[in-house]
Amino acid sequence: MASLRLRLIGLWVLLALVVAVTMFLAVERFSSEQVMKLAMAAGSSADEAQAMFDEYVGQVLILGAAVGLMLGALAAWWLLRRLLRPLERLTDATRAIAAGDLAARVPAAPDPELQRLADAFNQMAASLERVEQLRRALVEDVAHELRTPLTSLQGYTEAMADGVVEPTPDMLRTVNEEIVRLTRLVAGLDELARGERGEREQARAEVDLEAIVQRAVQIQSPELASRRISVRVEDVSSLPVLLAEPDAIGQVIANLMQNAARYTDDGGEIVVRLGEAAGWIRCAIQNTGTEIPAADLPFIWERLYRVDPSRTRASGGAGIGLAIVRQVIEAHGGKVGASSGGGRTEIWFQLPVAAR
Repeated sequence: MASLRLRLIGLWVLLALVVAVTMFLAVERFSSEQVMKLAMAAGSSADEAQAMFDEYVGQVLILGAAVGLMLGALAAWWLLRRLLRPLERLTDATRAIAAGDLAARVPAAPDPELQRLADAFNQMAASLERVEQLRRALVEDVAHELRTPLTSLQGYTEAMADGVVEPTPDMLRTVNEEIVRLTRLVAGLDELARGERGEREQARAEVDLEAIVQRAVQIQSPELASRRISVRVEDVSSLPVLLAEPDAIGQVIANLMQNAARYTDDGGEIVVRLGEAAGWIRCAIQNTGTEIPAADLPFIWERLYRVDPSRTRASGGAGIGLAIVRQVIEAHGGKVGASSGGGRTEIWFQLPVAAR
């Protein structure tokens, strides 16, 4: 199959020939009688007039064909240059991305149609670059999260196997804690993966959000009391009943309470606010403590993201809880958000009353 370049050149040559033939037919149809009359009026015979006409038509045809071909060639060159150069740049950028250069972009195009194509390509390239950055960060973070407890487990078990230390209850408890952390990390990653594959769907039922919050607060109470952290659930009137997945919503509240407890300073405060307005039920959990920088707020919902990468798993978590929160809430048609300032951080979500 001929290339686009050859087809365009052939099209313009054909158009030039059509122009020349049209000129010839026009002269033949509309000028022959006038030329014959003028020639005979000047004293020429009919044969001489016919010969003069044929010569005239031949000159017009040759001139028209030459001009048509020249104009067609110039138009084809201009069109090819204007149309194919952006496409060649697009091809080069596509090959660069295929070769691993995800920073490749297409420059501005001269025409609106080609510019829309360039914009769509650049948006796709930017998305691919962002996905690749997240993939690399995910692999690095998972490797880091697994390496530390595995190193500890290896050290403890080798020491006990070599008889260097005795397997005391405290040591076995430490080993068990590391195993629990590994299990929690793997379970969280599995939860995210199942949600992305659309396997989260469970049976929906009526959910009493206030009761779930009270239960989560009660579960966290011993730890919070030991750190002198006060918890206050603001009194709310009866909330509408949600139609949602009870276990999933319970997991959301538990994750948010654990997150608030983790980042609240000793002696601080956690406030839970529930409310309903305009067909939405809103739950906001606010805690005192170190603020989240504004530049980090949009990213706290991403998997394995930690505002302070230097934090350990014990003090900073694995960065999975809020990612699961967003996944569950969005699957129910809701929204999530966060704000931080004035020594307080608030994480909130809202669900439609008739969540489906």
